[in-house]
Amino acid sequence: MCRERTPVTTQPDIPANRYGRYCVPAGLEDRPAARAVLAGQAYEPETLRFMRAHAGDGDIIHAGAFFGDFIPALSTALTPGARLWAFEPNPGNFASAQETVRLNDLQNVTLTNAAVSNQPDELLFRTRDKDGKSLGGLSHFVTEPGDGVEAVAAAMLDFVVPLDRKVSILQLDVEGHEKQAMLGAYHLVNRWAPILILEYFNKPQWIARRFPGLGYRHIGKLHGNHVFAARDITL
Repeated sequence: MCRERTPVTTQPDIPANRYGRYCVPAGLEDRPAARAVLAGQAYEPETLRFMRAHAGDGDIIHAGAFFGDFIPALSTALTPGARLWAFEPNPGNFASAQETVRLNDLQNVTLTNAAVSNQPDELLFRTRDKDGKSLGGLSHFVTEPGDGVEAVAAAMLDFVVPLDRKVSILQLDVEGHEKQAMLGAYHLVNRWAPILILEYFNKPQWIARRFPGLGYRHIGKLHGNHVFAARDITL
């Protein structure tokens, strides 16, 4: 179910900002992304500005879509023929992201209900706390089953995104699963050397070892995201 309220929209029952309209999951209104959207603002506006400016003529991979708070801004920045590949493992968040796509009639988005990893399998994902409340964007991977834990599909980006699709940006908000996600995109990264935008993951030596010869360097931070590029760009 979506939270339907905002002071900034031509349809007062649907949250909106400058990029589009959103389905905010009920009960998650206090999460930072939801608060921003409900106030008619964009969440992580500098990250969005940078991604829109550097999408070029390629696709964007966006893993950790939550309710789709990034999706309208990224979709509308793409050139004709380019595509946004979005992934969200939490079933409730995925349903909200689907509705966000529908609300904006976005035709260049492929949204997948899966985590991204280094093998196609299932992963254990905690989606609810001990009281049964949805964790929303705080959902995370775990190693043991239990209350509030669901088995979710895991996908390798190399298997989902065709290798002949030019990828300009790979953005991961995957709750500590960045290494596995990047290993699952090994061929895409080596072919296209996309800009990497990685939440809380600042390991340039690991990236250099796994993707030698591409020349990735850490160029700075946007909000909590570390940005790596294999070409000469600035934030």
